[in-house]
Amino acid sequence: MSAFTRSTQLTCGNPEAVINGKQSPCPKLAPKYCSKECQAAYWGSHKVDCKSLLMKRTWKPSWELECRQPAFITDDGGPLAFGQIRHGKQKYLWGNVLTIDVVNHLQNEAADLPEHLRLLFAASGDVRNVVKSLAGLTLSYSGQCEVVINDRDFDIVARNVIILLSSLYFDPDEATSIMLHIWYSALIPKQMLCSLQDKVLPLFQEVCSKIRDRPVVTLQSKTWSCGARSLRLVLPKALWDRLPSYLEVPDGLSSAQAQGIMIATTLPPERRDYVDRAHYTRPPPWRVCTTRFRTDGILLPFGQPRSEFDTPNPTLYQTTDFWPMMDSADPLEGWTIKDVVRLAPLAKNYIYGSLFNYLREILLQFCNQVSRLKVHFHLFQVDALDLPGIMRQRGMGRSYFDRIEVSNIGDRGYTGPQTTIGTFGPLVKDKIHNPHATLLALFLNAVHEEFGELDSLKAIKSESDHLRRYLPLNPTMLQSGGEFKADSLRFNDARIMVRDFDALFHWFMHECQFPEISRAAGLAAKTTNTIIEPWPMRLNKGATQAEFDILLASGHMGSERYVEWERLP
Repeated sequence: MSAFTRSTQLTCGNPEAVINGKQSPCPKLAPKYCSKECQAAYWGSHKVDCKSLLMKRTWKPSWELECRQPAFITDDGGPLAFGQIRHGKQKYLWGNVLTIDVVNHLQNEAADLPEHLRLLFAASGDVRNVVKSLAGLTLSYSGQCEVVINDRDFDIVARNVIILLSSLYFDPDEATSIMLHIWYSALIPKQMLCSLQDKVLPLFQEVCSKIRDRPVVTLQSKTWSCGARSLRLVLPKALWDRLPSYLEVPDGLSSAQAQGIMIATTLPPERRDYVDRAHYTRPPPWRVCTTRFRTDGILLPFGQPRSEFDTPNPTLYQTTDFWPMMDSADPLEGWTIKDVVRLAPLAKNYIYGSLFNYLREILLQFCNQVSRLKVHFHLFQVDALDLPGIMRQRGMGRSYFDRIEVSNIGDRGYTGPQTTIGTFGPLVKDKIHNPHATLLALFLNAVHEEFGELDSLKAIKSESDHLRRYLPLNPTMLQSGGEFKADSLRFNDARIMVRDFDALFHWFMHECQFPEISRAAGLAAKTTNTIIEPWPMRLNKGATQAEFDILLASGHMGSERYVEWERLP
């Protein structure tokens, strides 16, 4: 059996060790070793992380140590907000908002889930929400699941197809490892890629051969069936021709070159101040873990052997020119930190080890569900507004879906609330067929659009007074030049975490005429959300210091607002 299908709960921090468990005295990353001799042998590697300056609570960003203005300060002397200046390709292959179980049957249908459960992810991004929703179904459910997944970014669609086909064509344990590393690791074991090339690549090549002479703009569909399960993919012929390349490493691209391409985006010298700014919001071990992940790009627990990961992940490297995501991309941003840290590995402070264990658990649950249920996936690559018409041609029309999740395309910078509700509202099942059927939308930018410069000035005192409970003011912050101190910038960035979002979003709904546009689509906004809390990442009143620290480190601001609609009677 390959190492990538073995259990990863190692009991030795030395990846070359013979395993026979003893506790390491290291209090920092806290790995375990099988013997003192093994620990001593590995110290040369471990000390790079353990003795890193980033592990010190007194660590300060380089701009402060060098007494200079940080690179992210604008010409007018003000700091740029996180993410305002982007570096790298603006793709979200790992997502940057919380994963949602869109069924959440315990708060909705309970044991009365419909025999034919139909879910639509209209602007899916990656398949995190699909995975969590199916993994969360009760084991007593034996109905049929129809899952429609759409995204207009072909890189995302191609990766989603490979990930989902892995769940169909491999046994659950092997599929779990393949899905995890194809999803999140820059390098993968050669054997893993060979397995995909043996089982999945021929499926693509066969379709390409059959449609070779058809017009490049025509939509072509193919359904692959595995017992009671199936996956149908609908693509323009031109994209079918590209699909095999996602399982073929570009000619001449070595693992060392692939890591160099990634590091040129994730850790370039000219972005050091930006990286340090993010580091300063995180606990010391997280800084080291983040740097390590940005350096090798392999999602594994601390101490897990990496030598087998010798092949560039072709779903991330379509060319030899660039890394396909921004330098801020982080797998942790797509999952609930509280759930992740629940599964801490032996090296308990290695946060990416916790993420690895959490993903293995939820992906294995998903694969087991897929193996026992009648699941039918339908994948499209179209603009979300064109999707209803295409689905209608395939028999998926009005009052068809039990859940519709539209991500944040309802933000005014995309399709806007009125168009989004009007387009997808009629597809929600009526109350007679499922009183719990729901349209779910995320508004990621609404409160920021409503909060102007004057509002910011007016809120400084109240927000600062509230924030001082968690981030006490340092006297140096008030001195001349103190506004560029790391503590000052962190304090200023954290103000949004204590902001009054309710008033801002209420005004946003008023401007967009939510009641009127909802009624026009035959919907009503729920008075109480039953899928996900309206503000799932907001700092609650009376939050503890630990809760504040976790939110600050997570990179989320708490301004993510979810609205749920149901059909009018």
